[in-house]
Amino acid sequence: MLPQELLTSFKNEALAEEAFKGLRLRKGVTCKKCGGRHHYWLASKKQFQCKQCRFRTTLQSGTVLQGSKLPVSYFFIGLQMLMEKGKRISIEEFQKETGHKYYDPLWDFVHKLKDYVRKNEPEVLEKDFTEVVDTYFVTHRQVS
Repeated sequence: MLPQELLTSFKNEALAEEAFKGLRLRKGVTCKKCGGRHHYWLASKKQFQCKQCRFRTTLQSGTVLQGSKLPVSYFFIGLQMLMEKGKRISIEEFQKETGHKYYDPLWDFVHKLKDYVRKNEPEVLEKDFTEVVDTYFVTHRQVS
């Protein structure tokens, strides 16, 4: 699938949330309260719940999206753009691609995303990202 087609498919928020959940599960979710590593998904709340203490963790908690009201799809759009452009994207490019009205939240998010990519091993990140994209976006697009 071409990068522009991927960016278009990333804008499906329901699919992006499902893919982000898959990415979180690949990495493992750790309970902030008891440290438990076994969770189940509460679809009605869009949260993980610890099997030990029943503490709930949101989809965005502990990620670059924590505390953000931006759509989950922005994570995939941003990572794809960073991978395409060698870790260099401007806020204006990102704003144009997402159609987001305000500059400030995008500035914060893109800087967090760049920091996330820098701190995580790029080859591992790219492998996980590629596998999740293939599983959720490419497969879904071929079925539709």
